[in-house]
Amino acid sequence: MTPRRALLPAALATIALVTCLALRAPAARGYAAMAGPDDTLRVRLADTRGDAHRGHTATGALIMGYLSPRGLPPLHGLMLVTDTGLVFRSTDGRYAAVLPLVGPLRGSAASRWRASAVSLAYVDDGLGRRSYLFRVDGGVFETEAPGPLVELARHPAWLDSLGSREWRVARGLVNEADEAAARGLVAEIVNGAYADSLYAVFGRPARPAGLMGERGRAAGRLGEYIASRDSLALDPAHMASLAQLRHTLAHELAHRWQARSGAQLAVLWRGVAPIKDPKRYGFGNQREQQAEAAAFAVHFLLATAAPGDASAQAATLDHYDLLVPGTRAMACYFALQPSFRRHPLRALLTTGRPG
Repeated sequence: MTPRRALLPAALATIALVTCLALRAPAARGYAAMAGPDDTLRVRLADTRGDAHRGHTATGALIMGYLSPRGLPPLHGLMLVTDTGLVFRSTDGRYAAVLPLVGPLRGSAASRWRASAVSLAYVDDGLGRRSYLFRVDGGVFETEAPGPLVELARHPAWLDSLGSREWRVARGLVNEADEAAARGLVAEIVNGAYADSLYAVFGRPARPAGLMGERGRAAGRLGEYIASRDSLALDPAHMASLAQLRHTLAHELAHRWQARSGAQLAVLWRGVAPIKDPKRYGFGNQREQQAEAAAFAVHFLLATAAPGDASAQAATLDHYDLLVPGTRAMACYFALQPSFRRHPLRALLTTGRPG
């Protein structure tokens, strides 16, 4: 490699960084935890404190926002509040889910109650406007207009009387004891069109992917990149959906790219804030946050590959970056790569101007 070519990746990263800084939302107060005397949400919504005695005031409400199910990239859609659960449907109609309002019935000699299934995790001003992030059934729902979700997060007394859908243990994609089925599913995902699109960005490992070993399972890992063998290990028996399997593949391949892209990452990661949510994967670990941001970025580029409302699609990137900071910088950088040369948002992401 000539010295000029050796500088090219870092130069592209610099271009991406400059462009993404220009595209970032206006600076604001940033993360605000929901605790302590500066709890502005409590003050602003103090007039809703009496809702609990009025009964099911929340049911029937429609709330627009972004659902990140079980750590996956966010989906834009509508949340409907019913007395049997929260019904979410994505705007594109491709994803729907019913999430519980309450958990299992609990009790003591004095009283009986249901565990909370909706809680306010934190409030973030990072987009230049207030965003409320709620924990719902192992995921996060982000919205600017929370409405009755605030009431539900306080667990009003009427929730304890509901016969609502409760938490359920998600089944794995395959039976843990069926090694042949697990290997077949891994072979199918790593040899499919989706994996090919990832290889175009992150490169293809030298050795075939395998199953997660006992040590990795004991550590709670769903996937692992083994640098010494340039190979992947996946654990579909402990994944609840194909979307989770695809995202894990992207995350682990991102580790491969990460190991070979120190110069680019050093440029791209300048000024990137850490993940704010202590329950999101990558919190407190820059290496994992970088891989997660890279996986989020590729997901965004693939999800917006078809022509659409460019301004709305670009705005969606803000919500990816809100959950996993660094996603925007990665998306701008990957948009410069040959595999995305025909992407409808390429000009906007790489120059700041519509194509």
